[in-house]
Amino acid sequence: MQFNFNKKTENFLKLILKNALNQKIRVFFVGGAVRDNLLGFEIKDVDIIILGNALEFCSKIPELKVKSVHQEFYTVKVDYEGEIFDIASTRVEEYPYSGCLPVVTKIGVQIDKDVIRRDFTVNSMYCELNLIENKITYKLIDLVNGVEDIKNKQLKVLHEKSYIDDPTRIIRGLGFKYRFDFDFSIKDKSLIENYLKNPNRTNMSFSRVGEVFKKVFCLNCAIDLFSEVIEKKYYRILSDNISSVDLHRVKKIISDFSLDKLQIAEFLFAIIEDKTVETVKTDSLLQLLKIFSKYKRENLAYYFYKTDDANVLEYLKASKISLNISGDDLIALGYKKGKLFSEILNALLLQKLKYPLKFPDKEAEEAFILSTFPLN
Repeated sequence: MQFNFNKKTENFLKLILKNALNQKIRVFFVGGAVRDNLLGFEIKDVDIIILGNALEFCSKIPELKVKSVHQEFYTVKVDYEGEIFDIASTRVEEYPYSGCLPVVTKIGVQIDKDVIRRDFTVNSMYCELNLIENKITYKLIDLVNGVEDIKNKQLKVLHEKSYIDDPTRIIRGLGFKYRFDFDFSIKDKSLIENYLKNPNRTNMSFSRVGEVFKKVFCLNCAIDLFSEVIEKKYYRILSDNISSVDLHRVKKIISDFSLDKLQIAEFLFAIIEDKTVETVKTDSLLQLLKIFSKYKRENLAYYFYKTDDANVLEYLKASKISLNISGDDLIALGYKKGKLFSEILNALLLQKLKYPLKFPDKEAEEAFILSTFPLN
């Protein structure tokens, strides 16, 4: 196995390995970096796992600047010459309840113990790093037949309680399916189906589950992913039922509202959450503009999806139109400040919506106002 890194990353790895040698600690890559290397993809994140206590290990390397520490999981984020790297401890984890965050019960364990906490075999291969004559060597260690599952494009969990312990693995697996053209094994499909029949949400971390949904919905194939979530009822991780989904309408709203990737993810997850929405009541277009302008784009899309409120379409048109006239201009024209201002600006905006070409400049707006609201 071979990796090709830039000079800074290579120097970082050599620094880690020199200190690991002094402290008699084994160093590994694990998970995505190993998987992507075997698939021939570029390695974007260099995460290190050590057979020991990462917090203590990093504290003994003065060249590293600790950016943050996740004490509960014994992981450290470090800065080396302006680049950020993660260093974790091998560990054993337990799930007290289905869907909750895991609890670390032991650190510094051998990799045959560490591997059990991982999700899929294709993400559970290790690569041990060593420094020999100032050159980094890489040795693949596959305890779970991950290489074979990569060849067969199979997603397999490491034990039968895996989806019960962490149901987000269903959604993350779906992301891998669409990213790498993998699929769940026959056994995994059965395990998922059995879990979804009676999911236990009593102590579930709903925010954590939501973040995983939104992360996979950020992928380029978000609509296909979302469609499978609905078809296979993966939403049952969160709730027993959701309202009927019109996929064609979902796609149209995404297009009409020009949602970006993050907004699409939020919008699709909102449909999964299926929260009730009440139609906004307004007395004027200006009031409607004021109310809807406070909505995030994805929230407005969800509001429209749930209510079909035609005012939203008017708002989308109106939000693209700006008035050249201001309150100060109305005063300069001779109008007295008060409720009339709102009436004038509302009428002008309505006219610009209907006849945009009639108002090319400020003078045309003034002419409309003076003719429609004559001064005494």
